[in-house]
Amino acid sequence: EKDEKKGGGKGGGELTEKQAKRKALMPFVIISLSYLLFTITDGSVRMIVLLHAYNLRFTAMEVAIMFCLYETAGVFTNLLAGVAGAKWGIRFTLLCGLTFQFVGLGMLYGWQPSWTKGQGIVYVTIAQMFSGISKDLTKLGGKTVTKLVTPEEKQGQLFKLVSWITGFKNSLKGVGYFIGAACMSAPLPGPLGGYYLALGVNVFLIACAIPWAATGLSNDLGTAKSKNATLREALFSGNHNLNYLSFARLFLFASRDFWFEVPLPFYLRAPACEDIGKPCEAMGGGEMGCPYGGTECVAGVCQNINTG
Repeated sequence: EKDEKKGGGKGGGELTEKQAKRKALMPFVIISLSYLLFTITDGSVRMIVLLHAYNLRFTAMEVAIMFCLYETAGVFTNLLAGVAGAKWGIRFTLLCGLTFQFVGLGMLYGWQPSWTKGQGIVYVTIAQMFSGISKDLTKLGGKTVTKLVTPEEKQGQLFKLVSWITGFKNSLKGVGYFIGAACMSAPLPGPLGGYYLALGVNVFLIACAIPWAATGLSNDLGTAKSKNATLREALFSGNHNLNYLSFARLFLFASRDFWFEVPLPFYLRAPACEDIGKPCEAMGGGEMGCPYGGTECVAGVCQNINTG
């Protein structure tokens, strides 16, 4: 009888230990899933704005202006997010980030094709600013939680977790590009059918992420237990290796954006030179049109849909 009780007690102890381990890993699971869902929308929104602006005849330079506050807001948010996270916790910054993405997506619903280019640029630039703030507030939780759930003596495991999260993040951002482009190309009624579908899919993904973060995380997760670094200390680090790495990343991301974010999609979307100037052809329903990608029928001749 004593052996049975001992065995039962041991079994109960093992169950409690497993439950404790699951509870300790739950913040990692919740934040990682929320971060990865957000990452899909981050890539998708970039394609939605770019392709919709292209269809509305915005030039490459005008589209680049739309994204400038996205990047600038991200820089300043990155500096302040760490201080905010240490003071109010990761739950606060994560929910703020997801909410800002909701605001940015909601504003894009209000983008009207009838607006002038100036009105459209100002409006979309502000909407993208909210998305830029959202990106870095959400990223704080995704990158920080790995350290919070990893014991000090298992730093090798920490690097593996960070590698997995970063790899998934980059892959899912690419998935977001495809989702945004596929939705924009969907054969739906109305000229804005694909645009509204793409935004709706992104709103749904963010709506899936918010309940987990709101109910499954404690308010004190990630708060600083000791004196937090000031903004000045974060900006001007005494660690020279960190300063050099930050400086190198500045050029790395600038070089990527220089050719990939706006110029490459415009180049790939542009029609072949030999297709421009060809006479329009009879399409379905007897209407005259152009069978060549990136062209439209103007005065009986196929012309580039976007000269920018």
